[in-house]
Amino acid sequence: MINSKKALNIILKNAKLLGVEMIELSSSLGRVLAKNIYSDINIPPFDRSAMDGFVVNSKDKSKTFLIIEDIPAGTVPKKTIKPGQCSRIMTGAMLPKGADKVIQVEHTKQLTRNSITRQLANNTKSNVSKKGEDVKKGQLILKQGTKIRPQEAAMLASVGKSKVKVYRQPRVAVISTGSELVEPTKKPKLSQIRNSNASMLLVQLSRRSIKGKYYGIAKDNFKTTQKLVKKALAQSDILLLSGGVSVGDYDFVREVLKSCGVKVHFNKVAIKPGKPTVFGTKGKKLVFGLPGNPVSVLVIFELFVVPAIDKIVRRKTNANFVKQILLKDFKRRDTKREQYFPVRLGCGAEPLKFHGSAHMQALTQADGIMQINRGIKSIKKGTIVNVRPI
Repeated sequence: MINSKKALNIILKNAKLLGVEMIELSSSLGRVLAKNIYSDINIPPFDRSAMDGFVVNSKDKSKTFLIIEDIPAGTVPKKTIKPGQCSRIMTGAMLPKGADKVIQVEHTKQLTRNSITRQLANNTKSNVSKKGEDVKKGQLILKQGTKIRPQEAAMLASVGKSKVKVYRQPRVAVISTGSELVEPTKKPKLSQIRNSNASMLLVQLSRRSIKGKYYGIAKDNFKTTQKLVKKALAQSDILLLSGGVSVGDYDFVREVLKSCGVKVHFNKVAIKPGKPTVFGTKGKKLVFGLPGNPVSVLVIFELFVVPAIDKIVRRKTNANFVKQILLKDFKRRDTKREQYFPVRLGCGAEPLKFHGSAHMQALTQADGIMQINRGIKSIKKGTIVNVRPI
């Protein structure tokens, strides 16, 4: 049995880059850029009006102006502004020659259909966005390794990137094991339970911008499980199995993995929940044998699988612990292992009522899991604790 730090180091050592691919910008949310992005144009590409108003020359001290043209956004001005002249201009429209300032509509008064008077003669604001003031042509705008959010997508579109080169996401297979399991669409018979782990894992993967592939339930039969594992391994880069990793008569996932050519690096971690966790590799492929209890599955996924995925796709991981003030006294009986306990986050960390690794309902109220080191029996209210937001 190894500690969680050593387990994570082994996992990260084996998490390898899978290459790069070109994808549509519309499908890039959460992906990581595999190359630097430079602007092919100036942004703005021309001097443009920052608001609706009348465009003039700032050196023109006239009080009354003749309106010589209307300039909507998206049109090229036809006339040059001369002393005593202005053009009506819309937000985002290109400035005409001879002009460098926009007088806001509310700072003018219409005298006739074709003339205005300036009401605030000393207003020094130009109300103009200058060519290239946001981005210069050839400027580096997004670095390799940047995670694409909606704002990065907008920037990429602005420089003409309808497709982007990103690090390839792993193909992830999900298998649940156990003859007691039925799918959520079925009503369990006596001694059966619904399979909740697969749904949870698929949604957890979705939060990492990965669409996992579900291979179904493997009943407690060596050959059946072996057949499903072989198929999933052939079609994936990461295999997630839940259940069948303990030491019972029907827990033979480790033996199945070995029969499929998987090298098992460890099969127990000194944490609670999640002790019977298996990790193995087959070439570049990663295999995680997760415990069957749903809380253990969630915790192990967050602690071990998320950092592995983030390393593979070169994403800055947010799987980090934050400091929080403990809002209630905390006590526990078993101090032999490092523990992760559900907490509600607000102005601190509030421990929730928790009955053990099958108590999934507790996690529906949780925002994080609190880390309690081995040997710690109690923690006083007001103590600073480590919490992993979930």
